[in-house]
Amino acid sequence: MKYIKTLTILLSVIFIIAYSLNNQIFKILKYRKPTTQTFRNFPLRKMAASKKPFYFVEIKTNLKNLDTLKIDYFGEGLIPFSEYFDKGKLLAFIVIRNDSIIYQKYKDTFREHTVSNTFSIGKTMLSILLGKAIDDGFIKDINQKVIEFIPELKNKPNFNSLTIKNLLEMKSGLQFTRTGNGVFSDLFSDEAKFYYSDDLKRDLQNVKADTTNGTKWHYSNIDVLFLTWVIERASKKHVSDYFEESIWQQIGAQYEGSWGVDKEGGLENSPSSFQCTAIDLAKIGRLFMMNGKRDSVAILSTRWINESLTVSPSNKHNTSKGWQKSTHQNYWWIPQDNAKEGDFSAEGLRGQRLYVNPKTNTIIVQLADDGYGGFPYRKISHYFF
Repeated sequence: MKYIKTLTILLSVIFIIAYSLNNQIFKILKYRKPTTQTFRNFPLRKMAASKKPFYFVEIKTNLKNLDTLKIDYFGEGLIPFSEYFDKGKLLAFIVIRNDSIIYQKYKDTFREHTVSNTFSIGKTMLSILLGKAIDDGFIKDINQKVIEFIPELKNKPNFNSLTIKNLLEMKSGLQFTRTGNGVFSDLFSDEAKFYYSDDLKRDLQNVKADTTNGTKWHYSNIDVLFLTWVIERASKKHVSDYFEESIWQQIGAQYEGSWGVDKEGGLENSPSSFQCTAIDLAKIGRLFMMNGKRDSVAILSTRWINESLTVSPSNKHNTSKGWQKSTHQNYWWIPQDNAKEGDFSAEGLRGQRLYVNPKTNTIIVQLADDGYGGFPYRKISHYFF
């Protein structure tokens, strides 16, 4: 009995010490791989629905029976869309053409008003806000140095020469380990650590250099977090507040949106915690389809949209993604297979997708719990076209 009591005390002391040194580990163990609804367990900074909402025309019945269309499913060949919807554990799928909702399907209790995490689509939202900050004169251009906005980083290796462009291209040269290499590795990965951080600015100041700035593309949440901090300093506003007033309200969001933050009053966890409904995400696609305008009102400069959707020479060697050989440009994915199609997408963990095809005037939004089944959006957009 005495030994059991001693062991209990010892384990309690170890637990307290471990928690004080790294409480993120316990969050990682508790929540593991986040779902589209995990964000509800953490602090949020909300964005109000627009005072002047925009409504797509809603056709009461689906224009075509998409369920029977055969599409490629990764590793399984052609399968009907209905099977793709089930296999990918899709929650919402909307097809919009010429401002009309021509197909929509939701799973179970998931509906038009359901708010979902979009994960890495948050990166794309931050890129949009960077363009707006340049439009508004808060930032001169992407060649400005990061230490102009965050002087706390001076004299740290790699930071004196680090530019906004380096962050936007994910070529910061800073260390960042991703999940996907086993349970133990995931537990101590930077991706998990920063997702569950309760003080992002503290953790960012402890990041170490890996390679020289601007030399190597490495998909990294750290680059996006530093860019979030830059925009906050430049605009003197929380990223959520700035996005709400300059983008969210202007596009006519019907529903409330949110950004996850590390703590009350803290920094937005922008690389992986942007929440909204599927229908309001489609309005971001519409903003780019309409060259930055809502009707005749300019929201975002055409210049920034063109820069975001045209692969720059410095990004041509970024790692390509999937059969469509998508290249990362300003946190958008630009397919290089038949690039004349002109389509582009924002993509997030577990199959969150915002796909835009100006050629067919189509916007597709997919929200999912496990939608890794391929890239059928181009074929679907032509099916309705």
